[in-house]
Amino acid sequence: MISLIGLTAMFFSALLIAGADAIIKKISDGASFYDALVSPWMAAILIFYFVQILIAIYIFVHHGELAVYGNIFIVFYSILMVLGGVFLFKEQLTLVQYAGIALALSGALLLNS
Repeated sequence: MISLIGLTAMFFSALLIAGADAIIKKISDGASFYDALVSPWMAAILIFYFVQILIAIYIFVHHGELAVYGNIFIVFYSILMVLGGVFLFKEQLTLVQYAGIALALSGALLLNS
């Protein structure tokens, strides 16, 4: 069974990765590779990834259900990245993409039940 602590940790882990990926997209937009690499935001990105790794290690050491938590992480990460694209980068979703999101969430729920 999934614990509340494990679920919260998975959500926070996915939030960190989604945030780091959004920052990478933001700093690389219209910049050269070198400019993006030496950006002060790169330190925050590295910290986000490092903390996410520590959270993942904690979950796998203390709770162990790798397949269940992996699926939950992917669902949280996917939802957060779609929301980030829509709200931060003003991307538009089509009806087919909304249907795909609904099907993916349904599939994840079925896998974890």
